[in-house]
Amino acid sequence: MALLEVKDLTAAYGGIQALKGVSLKVEEGQIVAVLGANGAGKSTLLKCISSVMKPTGGTIEFLGKPVPQKPSDVVASGLVQVPEARQIFAKLTVYENLRVGSGLRKDKEGIQKDLERVYAMFPRLKEREKQYGGLLSGGEQQMLAIGRGIMARPKLMMFDEPSLGLAPVIVNQVFEIVKEINKEGMSIMLIEQNAKKALGICDQAYIMQVGLVAISGAGKDLLADDSVTAAYLGE
Repeated sequence: MALLEVKDLTAAYGGIQALKGVSLKVEEGQIVAVLGANGAGKSTLLKCISSVMKPTGGTIEFLGKPVPQKPSDVVASGLVQVPEARQIFAKLTVYENLRVGSGLRKDKEGIQKDLERVYAMFPRLKEREKQYGGLLSGGEQQMLAIGRGIMARPKLMMFDEPSLGLAPVIVNQVFEIVKEINKEGMSIMLIEQNAKKALGICDQAYIMQVGLVAISGAGKDLLADDSVTAAYLGE
């Protein structure tokens, strides 16, 4: 049984068909990348999985059950999204932002352990624990958004364009962090425009084009195929 399975998913904005029958799987322990140009349907797919948007057809199953219809219940089920553009709470401190991530949990000891884990992973956040989120740099805000996701202790973490707008050195750090989280046992779904970076770390990749999965395969195989990168990724 796949951890996450999407079958024949369709979705529309008004009269525009954004998804036209998308199917994909995330197996436990995998990093799965979903790639494609702007307008391919990547973010719409993520919104449907997170129950922020209602699909017009198809199914989404997580742990063998239909994904809950309320976003808060999706998070409680173990499916967490690190949103595009970070979306941290600018007027809350770093510590308060992290505690928002653990808001649905009751295990105080586990929460404290995960807080220490986040600070060990991101020492910069520990240094700035009492600073407001809005005063952090873009890279620090991305670290905070990832840390907030970890605090929910998800089974699957979905990243929406984590490298967007960051300096190259910070982009490299973010991808290293994604690999580290995965090595610790968390499954990852990575929505990303930086195709080469994503293909370099993922187990499986799906390349979307105008609302459809145009091609899929092992990340290393797609990365090595020049015809694939030229035809679908503009490289």
